[in-house]
Amino acid sequence: MKRPDVFRKCLEYTRVDDVKKLGLYPYFKPLGGQVGPVMEIDGHSIIMLGSNNYLGLTNNPVVMARAAEAIQRYGTGCTGSRFLNGTLDLHIELERKMASFLGRERVLTFSTGFQTNLGVISS
Repeated sequence: MKRPDVFRKCLEYTRVDDVKKLGLYPYFKPLGGQVGPVMEIDGHSIIMLGSNNYLGLTNNPVVMARAAEAIQRYGTGCTGSRFLNGTLDLHIELERKMASFLGRERVLTFSTGFQTNLGVISS
């Protein structure tokens, strides 16, 4: 007995342009303003489950003020990797506090998941 190909209909939608014309392309939707736990996309109020800002901390006035202070003191970036020339006193302070909180001798922080994997797996 020959089974039907349930995915055959997908062949009609293999091109990105076709999917965009149908209004089904889910990527690169422009977001206006600050991204928070609840926001508006295409005129609809939605709960944002696809961002890293689920606590809304990036829009918190206290966090924003402290970030502005840090930019005035440190600039907008570390200018290099932690290994060579990108370690700030803030990194050391954070790691000390985290080690104390976790009851560990030391901790090491990374700025991205990729760098964490690279650092942990290579060691």
